[in-house]
Amino acid sequence: MFKRILVAIDGSLAAAQGLECAIELAADQHATLYVVHVINDALVAPNLGGGLVPAEYFEGMIESLRATGRELIGTAKALARKRGLEANALVVEMYGRSVAETILAQANKRKADVIVLGTHGRRGLRRLVLESDAEAVLRESAVPVLLVRGPEQVNPDTRPARRGGRPW
Repeated sequence: MFKRILVAIDGSLAAAQGLECAIELAADQHATLYVVHVINDALVAPNLGGGLVPAEYFEGMIESLRATGRELIGTAKALARKRGLEANALVVEMYGRSVAETILAQANKRKADVIVLGTHGRRGLRRLVLESDAEAVLRESAVPVLLVRGPEQVNPDTRPARRGGRPW
């Protein structure tokens, strides 16, 4: 059914679980696996109140992100190899796009049949404030998207209330 599977990784536990799922799916379907890590250049442009920042600072930060991406991709390829798969892996930079747009562009370019993403499963206010890249991919994708829930995290909305009735 699926011949080309694209999975995006970012170094999070949720992405690691998405990768594991994508590897299993690719092995089961005898599919080609594409592993993508997106360098989020927006992380390097902090709001410094209009102050001047040396170009070397930004160049160093981008190179650090590239090195981390290469490490993540290397680990992903090794995991796929253990399962008998050869993963096509790449590090891509956003260049003014959002992470979701970059993932979708790569899926289109690779003619992916399915996109696999780990998700943190944010809810409530955190979801509104920190819009999920996974949710944006899900909304805009022309192909099926498999969302893999990351490890259970303590949700402040579901913790038992302290004395006084407030959870915080």
